[in-house]
Amino acid sequence: MSVAFQTPARALAASALLMLAAVPTAVPSQAAAPAGQPVALVEDVSDGVAGVQPMDYLGAGQTVRLAAGQTLTLSYLDSCVNETITGGGVTVGARESTVTGGKIDRHTLPCDGGKLLLATNEAGKAGVTVFRSAPIALPGAKPKPDLTLYKTRPLLLLAAPGPVTFERLDTEGTAPVTVDVPGTTLDTAKGGTPLVPGGLYKVAAGAKSYVVKIDPQAKDEAGPALGRLIRF
Repeated sequence: MSVAFQTPARALAASALLMLAAVPTAVPSQAAAPAGQPVALVEDVSDGVAGVQPMDYLGAGQTVRLAAGQTLTLSYLDSCVNETITGGGVTVGARESTVTGGKIDRHTLPCDGGKLLLATNEAGKAGVTVFRSAPIALPGAKPKPDLTLYKTRPLLLLAAPGPVTFERLDTEGTAPVTVDVPGTTLDTAKGGTPLVPGGLYKVAAGAKSYVVKIDPQAKDEAGPALGRLIRF
């Protein structure tokens, strides 16, 4: 003899609620950078601020203390946010800073943010910027740029002194230009011929080279390193 069991509707509902409670609820992520990954570039800093120098990278969660009147200028690699902070405590975020007891002037700059981000596994190696490997181009085809600059006066940070070569790739008959750099910084805003808006260049220093596109609306000016930085 078979017996049919009928479960009351309230018992079924309670059982379903228990099953749902056992399933982890997905919480939307807030695009936080992995701990320790560099997210911001130090553009400038007042003398006497401990542990911070211009062109340093700062990681999410890192803190900086500024005395009254001291300033810190940061550029965020992912969001292209540029900040000048005066006084107070600064906590580096993933896309912008949190400031207590000070004031902040924040605006957004044109930059190739995604290409400027450092790989997590390279975070401890100074000066290592992630660029994708340039694909092999077909005859007559122009290579894809590794990075787009938004100023015609790039700022180059080199691993060692030596020659830097700029070679125009999108026109014929333009001779490469080589500059002998005695130090490890070449700021073309301080002299020399600007690059051409819309131009495509191969920039080489030592054993490294990058294909660089100059934005068609690029301005002939200096300004923050964000948007004009090439780091070897």
